[in-house]
Amino acid sequence: MIVTQVLKPGVTVTEEDLARRTGIGRTPVREALQRLAREGLVSIRPRSAIVILEMTLARQTQLLETRAALQEQTVRLATKRADVDQRARMLQLAQAVEDATAIGDSELYLRIARDIHHVLCESARNEFLQRFMGSLFTLSRQFSFTHLREVDIPRAAGTHASILRAVAARDEEAAAQASQRMMTFLLEFTAGSQRGAVGRHPRAPPRVRKSGPGRS
Repeated sequence: MIVTQVLKPGVTVTEEDLARRTGIGRTPVREALQRLAREGLVSIRPRSAIVILEMTLARQTQLLETRAALQEQTVRLATKRADVDQRARMLQLAQAVEDATAIGDSELYLRIARDIHHVLCESARNEFLQRFMGSLFTLSRQFSFTHLREVDIPRAAGTHASILRAVAARDEEAAAQASQRMMTFLLEFTAGSQRGAVGRHPRAPPRVRKSGPGRS
């Protein structure tokens, strides 16, 4: 609901609101909110007010600075540790993400990107990397969904497919280089979103000079 903007950044909700929307009890809602607060998606304020945090351009840039090294380590470990079923799954996902691009379905691309993240993290077989990368990916996905119309989907899909095929082939250096290309793309995309936001900033209306006495 947060990632897909059903609950928009800046909106204030309560545990009761969320329990009613989701149809689950307040205790699991409270536990989920505490986890989301740790991951930086919400801020829990006094008197049970929960504010949905915005994934700003500045936060996304800081996130990518952190994610770059962790993602490269993840793909390196996945190259060494993925089993045959996981490597087969990677090849399937590489084709799927390219197919999503071919038919121009950006939301399908995001869903496949989530599956790609999961298989790579599981293949790395490191619980701490999986936990950290899970939090970073969720936040990054929130930003991507917000700016979905600006994403160069063919380029993004190409970087995903390159990582997957390199890991499946057990080519560690190729996988690491593909990961670096992905991070370069994401940083460029974020910087471009920032320039676009400045360009879209509404201009102040022109000042109208009032005519004084004797002026027409």
